[in-house]
Amino acid sequence: MLSLARVSLLRNARMVPLRAVQMRPVAMRKSFHNSSIVLQKKNEKSETSKSILDDDMLARAGVEVEGNEAGSKGKEEFSEEADKSGEQEESGSDKGLGKKKRSRQSSTDKKRERYANWFYIASLLGLAGGAMSMARDWEDDESEELRKEIPNGYTPSLMYRRLKKRWESIFSFFQEPPFPDLLPPPPPPPYQRPLTLVLSLEDLLVHSEWSQQTGWRTAKRPGVDYFLGYLSQYYEIVLFSSNYMMYSEKIAEKLDPIHAFITYNLFKEHCLYKDGIHIKDLSKLNRDLGKVIIIDTDENSFKLQPENAVFLEPWDGKADDRLLRLIPFLEYLATQQVADVRPILKSYPDNKTIPEAFEKRVQLLKEKFERDEKAKNENNWVLRLSGAGLTGMKPKFPLDLIREEGEKNYVRFMKLVEEEKEKIKLQQQALGQQTFTLKDYVEGNIPTPEEQMKLQMEKQQEIEAQFEQQKRAKAQQQVN
Repeated sequence: MLSLARVSLLRNARMVPLRAVQMRPVAMRKSFHNSSIVLQKKNEKSETSKSILDDDMLARAGVEVEGNEAGSKGKEEFSEEADKSGEQEESGSDKGLGKKKRSRQSSTDKKRERYANWFYIASLLGLAGGAMSMARDWEDDESEELRKEIPNGYTPSLMYRRLKKRWESIFSFFQEPPFPDLLPPPPPPPYQRPLTLVLSLEDLLVHSEWSQQTGWRTAKRPGVDYFLGYLSQYYEIVLFSSNYMMYSEKIAEKLDPIHAFITYNLFKEHCLYKDGIHIKDLSKLNRDLGKVIIIDTDENSFKLQPENAVFLEPWDGKADDRLLRLIPFLEYLATQQVADVRPILKSYPDNKTIPEAFEKRVQLLKEKFERDEKAKNENNWVLRLSGAGLTGMKPKFPLDLIREEGEKNYVRFMKLVEEEKEKIKLQQQALGQQTFTLKDYVEGNIPTPEEQMKLQMEKQQEIEAQFEQQKRAKAQQQVN
């Protein structure tokens, strides 16, 4: 009996743990499921909680924020638009590939887009207003060239023509010379030269070369000083450089430091820019074109007035007399008191060979003059009877007389130029000695403008007296 009872108790004791073991996984599953539900709810609550950094602040900071599919409706905007073409991409089972998702915009992007739209609208309105203003009737202060052949009126064709003319004038402002008249009015007749001579600088009077050893070097053409000095008594000489002022001004100052020969200097800035080239427009010189001659080495420079031009081949830096051979022809034009030089220049078929052609004409005229004088002497029987024949006396050719007189004037003029240079040198030395220190400015020891003018007059008188003494001393040395 004991053994049976013991066996039953042992069987019951074993069965209890087995049931407990069988029931434990079910309870664990339930507890795990409940805990996962609780965690999911906590995550949902944390996701729906409001963050301190909203999308606006992130967008202002430059952070690109991408929306959540399950986000808030007030903060995130999503839209889907169908493909306009209606064609579906053959991508298999994916049905959403035919649609595109629009990129999300922040409030800052919306403001920028709104401002850009306003800017475009304002620009269009401004362009329209500018076009209407440029198509208005002509005003009294506008130039005659603009108003030429286009009357006032508000028909579409007239408005379009005025708009086009004013629009073209805006660009012509940068192509035209800076001033309508490049030179001031000519002086009154007693001081006015009969003709105006326009000379190029580059490859006519000077030649510049560059080498790796020496850099830029500029050579002066042989006879330039004589050419300018001799013709300055007949012509108003205008130096019209083909280069910019910053490069050519110093060279021009070297040619004529005291401005005794060259009256005015013009540069590339004063040219007319047309068809991609710079043209020296003689009509802008404020001079009568019938009394203007231009000598240049570039045919494009006198493209607008070829009838006023004398062409010379560009000088290559080697010694020649091509420039000096032009003096007789230019002297002839200035001394004959011609009203218009253009017909005379036109009488030469080639403006490149004018010096040679003029020499031939002068030789023919000289031979004819000598024959006429010889025949006149032979037919003058009164002189032969009186014994006052002209044997041994040859009359001089008129152009030779003009040349002799011109040489005398040139010698006298150059003497005055040298004296003026000496005076300028003495003035520079005297003015260099007169300086004021900072102490004089602080203490108020600077003379008034009237006193400065008086001091300058006294200095000028001292310089004149000093120069006269030097002049007398040089003359005395020459006599001794």
